[in-house]
Amino acid sequence: MDNRLAVLRGEAFSRRNQFPLLLGLIVLTGIYLLLPLGASYLLARELSQYGYERVIVQLGYPGIEGIHVPVVSLQQNLGGETLLMSLTNVEIQYSLPKLVRGHVDSVILPDVAVQVLTTHRQSADEAGDVTESEEDADDELPWSFLTVNDLLRRLPILPFDELRLDRVSIFREKATGPLRKVTISGSVRYREGEVNGHLSFQGQNTVSYGLTISGSSASTWSAVLVSQRLHTVPIVSWESQAHSSGEQIQVKGRLDVNVREFAPFIALLVPIGPDLGKVTGRVTVYWVGTAAADTALTTLWRDPRTRLEGGVTASITLPALKGIARDIAVAYQGTFTGNATEVVWTLAPGVPLEATINSQTLFFHEVLRNIVPRGDQPIRIEHSQPLHGAVYWSESPVRTVMASPVRVRYGRTPESLVVEAEASRAEWKGGELSTLEGTYRVSGSLPRTVAETLFAHEVSADIQGSLRIKRGRVQGTVSSSSSLKVGQIEREALFIPNATFQWHDSFSVQCEVAAFRCSGGPATVGVRIPSLRVMGREVHVAQGLLTLQLAEVAGRSWHTQGKFSLQGVSPNLLPWKVQPTDWNVRFLANQAGIKADLHIETPFQDRLVFAEIDQPLMTGEGMLHATIGPVDFDGTEHKLGNLVTKMPWPLEFVEGRMTSTLDVLWVGGWGDRREEFRVMSGSGTVVAEKLSGRYEDYVFKNANTMVTIRAGGPNSAVTVEPAQVSVASIRSGVEITNCSARIGGAWRLAHASPTLELSNVRCEAFGGSITSDGWVVDHTRSQYQMTVSLHDLDLAKILNIEPNRGLQGTGTLNGTLPIVINPSGITIKDGLLISSPPGGIISYTASEDSLKSFAETNAELHLVAQALSNFHYTVLRSGVDYAENGTLLLTARLEGKNPDLKTVPPIHFNLTVQEHIPSLLKSLRVVEELERTVERKFKRP
Repeated sequence: MDNRLAVLRGEAFSRRNQFPLLLGLIVLTGIYLLLPLGASYLLARELSQYGYERVIVQLGYPGIEGIHVPVVSLQQNLGGETLLMSLTNVEIQYSLPKLVRGHVDSVILPDVAVQVLTTHRQSADEAGDVTESEEDADDELPWSFLTVNDLLRRLPILPFDELRLDRVSIFREKATGPLRKVTISGSVRYREGEVNGHLSFQGQNTVSYGLTISGSSASTWSAVLVSQRLHTVPIVSWESQAHSSGEQIQVKGRLDVNVREFAPFIALLVPIGPDLGKVTGRVTVYWVGTAAADTALTTLWRDPRTRLEGGVTASITLPALKGIARDIAVAYQGTFTGNATEVVWTLAPGVPLEATINSQTLFFHEVLRNIVPRGDQPIRIEHSQPLHGAVYWSESPVRTVMASPVRVRYGRTPESLVVEAEASRAEWKGGELSTLEGTYRVSGSLPRTVAETLFAHEVSADIQGSLRIKRGRVQGTVSSSSSLKVGQIEREALFIPNATFQWHDSFSVQCEVAAFRCSGGPATVGVRIPSLRVMGREVHVAQGLLTLQLAEVAGRSWHTQGKFSLQGVSPNLLPWKVQPTDWNVRFLANQAGIKADLHIETPFQDRLVFAEIDQPLMTGEGMLHATIGPVDFDGTEHKLGNLVTKMPWPLEFVEGRMTSTLDVLWVGGWGDRREEFRVMSGSGTVVAEKLSGRYEDYVFKNANTMVTIRAGGPNSAVTVEPAQVSVASIRSGVEITNCSARIGGAWRLAHASPTLELSNVRCEAFGGSITSDGWVVDHTRSQYQMTVSLHDLDLAKILNIEPNRGLQGTGTLNGTLPIVINPSGITIKDGLLISSPPGGIISYTASEDSLKSFAETNAELHLVAQALSNFHYTVLRSGVDYAENGTLLLTARLEGKNPDLKTVPPIHFNLTVQEHIPSLLKSLRVVEELERTVERKFKRP
């Protein structure tokens, strides 16, 4: 009974607990089934909080001895690149007792794919956010809880005994070289506090590389990277050892790099191109550091007890850095010491860097970029003395100082410009140059763009001076030994074969780099322009001087003022020749335009020409207003021959005044539109007042006129209207008075003489007048003609030219003279003189001896002499011919009688008179000169 009751009670208890057990079993089974999914979700969420994106985690069901992870995939933004990582079929093997302690036996990664792809650059805001989060994270890092003494402790227990990599594929899109894509395999083992491992990796078509590592503490490590060829070649060898000496810890280390063998790895970081076989060199770094054992790692470099010293030797040759430089050679040897506030370094004398660099990669200002040589240019940095410097890393921003002379040479000759600089001291704050002191020299040919700005074929420079930069301000000088040569300047009508500018004294410049505001001056520059051509005419210049009083630049605005002087300016105006003159130009220029005034002086005329020039740069339209004179002539120093020493006409001014004005408007040649230069309008006025002088043997007095001219084109001038010219007298043995005419004409500047058109010509002579309707004087023609009319000429005054011949007469004459002028001289053919009615009287008084001789030898001649002693003529007609040699031939016919000879009938005379006029005029001039000399000598005061 009792047994039966016990059985019934057991069955009842079993029925009461059957449901909870079943429910518990179902719950445990559900948890087991949901465990991979839940754990995968939680792990993916955790990774997302660390900045990973597109996280995919798939965990398998945990087993007694391990777990299988089918897929782990994630992505992270690295700024300019994106990291993609994928792990498949990961095996984690463990034993339950070790797993409870957080330790596994091994982690096996059969297939890992890592890709680093190029993406758009991260924005500034994003970068700022990341930096802020990183700074916040730094405060929670575990390094703040570790001290230097902890570096001597054995490595902490790693969460695995073995990490095995079957195949890890790494690809970086930005990298170059054969290691752009690398496959890695190997294992890392942890035994009794020591880590040992060996990894093999290989790129595309490369040998296999082996990396062996061994370490027992955070400060005691060794690593050797070798290439697994037929003969093993070490590539990188790194060794670090730590020792304790009580309160201090000393760490010694050494790093050796075979650069030639390391070339594929360099190509992973920088684009050195495909010529990896040209990479050579070796780098050796050794160091010894001491620190207090109780110093936290986060404050290690701020602790005053921390010390570091060591040395580095580097010799590296790289074929190229793609798009940046090529043929790069780096070689230096030096030592360094450091503490909590600074690192002081010294480099032995040598050439730290030689390369051929692409100028487009240099950070030049826009103005400097147009000056420095473009394309690939060699650069060389050297120092003949030990180079000392320091980095003050406790300051914010970090300050770097270089306190020894360094010489930099950029560019090659003779193809381009060479820039040489020697910095005696330099200082950087952060990445910005804050202080620089040194000298510079710029020599060679400037780029084509600079020459084109000056309208020149080539420009070469040899400019040197000093330079100082401090707190964003630049102070520089251009020394007196600097020079600039400009070759073949061509601009419209101007051509300068060559010009040389030589600084006479130092020229200082001050600049504010941030605002791009510069000012300079004063400066004096000698200018040598041996010759130039203006509108086809050659001009010689003895010497020039440019005085720059001030020059300022502020952004796109600029301002300059100064003076430009040219001495001994002598234009070649053949057949004209002018006295050398001195030109002084004062100018004021800015981005709006140029204003200048020009003074031209001679030894005999302080102000020969004064001109004002206004040239706007925005519109390209310019204006000139010039005044020539007034020029006063006095016959001594101030006469035309002292200004114009040679001209096509033998002309001289000895008295009177001349004044001229000139106004010119043009367009083009300047400004943004850069139109072709052309003269829009031009006009001028020439005023002559009471001019007296000489033309050949003709002396003239009191000449007056006012001529207005205008531009007929870029190289010609014409008179606006014929000008009225008056001359009080013209004398050449015979005096002609009260002359007047209207003169117009045109002058092509390429020709030596203008073309003149004379009209309404009128003069008074011999009691009558001489007129002409006009003629054209054109030097391009072989000859030109004119007809002169003679009115009411007094015969008595004509015969009085030579009173010693005993011939007198009365009456008036009229006539015409056809005159032809050619290069050989003047000719008159078929000229005619006719007496006016009723005629006149001709009286010839012969000497008694002549009459007696005529009576004894020739009765007819004696009768003629008697008839001419008081001959009353009714007709006097004479033909006039004048030859080029100066011979005048008069063929005269006289009709009349002598009333004293009543028995003699009327007589008709046919006379031929021949006279050499130049000799006659010369003799008359001699007589006049003698008379004036006697008068001046015996004239009473």
